[in-house]
Amino acid sequence: MVAGRIFVSLTPQEGKRLIGRGVAAMRQVRQALEGGTVVITPGTTNAYVYEELTGERIERGRFAIGIITPRGACVSDASSRMTEIVLSKGKPTGERLREALERLGPHDVFIKGANAVDPWGNAGVYLGSPTGGTIGMSLGILLARGVQVVVPVSLEKLIPFPVPEVVPEMGNMRFMASMGLPVGMVQIPGRVVTEVEAVRTLFNCRCIPVGGGGVNGGEGSRCYVLEGEKEALRAAWAYLEGIKGEPPLCVEEESCYECAIRCIGVERHAAKS
Repeated sequence: MVAGRIFVSLTPQEGKRLIGRGVAAMRQVRQALEGGTVVITPGTTNAYVYEELTGERIERGRFAIGIITPRGACVSDASSRMTEIVLSKGKPTGERLREALERLGPHDVFIKGANAVDPWGNAGVYLGSPTGGTIGMSLGILLARGVQVVVPVSLEKLIPFPVPEVVPEMGNMRFMASMGLPVGMVQIPGRVVTEVEAVRTLFNCRCIPVGGGGVNGGEGSRCYVLEGEKEALRAAWAYLEGIKGEPPLCVEEESCYECAIRCIGVERHAAKS
């Protein structure tokens, strides 16, 4: 019998803050922080994970690479962009990803955000680079060694089709035209953490997505019903009230004149055909 219910709404940035706290509370993440290695790759949701794991407040817009802007898929300004952070026993090592990958094993954690999540818990990430970028460099090593992969992704990115069926439809050299950067996609094997999993981890409550949308700054919001014991619900309510008003995340875009990537439009494609 359900002891109680509450109804809440979260903007995308509030959802990301919740997910960051949920990832930081996961058992395997805590264990890797204490005695192993945790790699946090750049991403808008991972910026919140970074803050929750390190206790350091950063310019979150700098901890991102691929982004979606009003004109389409894009990348952040390379000159101000932060790189991945590698934590060994909770302390930053200053290593770059290639170095860290050489020593990762089953007791370590690799945290990579996603661009899509489906109702079956599959996550996919865009591939803008022709060589696959961060995940292209990492995936084989992670799978070969059994590294624990954690995938923080907001239900803002929920898609109504199975990710494995979407992947074959993508490809950054397959499109006639693209609003911004054309991309491929790869499914990420790992523990997917949305707002639903974060609530369960933090408060031992059931979290049911029940709607979405918004206006006046609430665009992209999701609504949830939380079910559980009254004390757990009081704790969840207090925490979620505390993150209301989380400021929007702003990312500086790469200048089109300086960008090494060439986006495709109908006219350019026609000229090449």
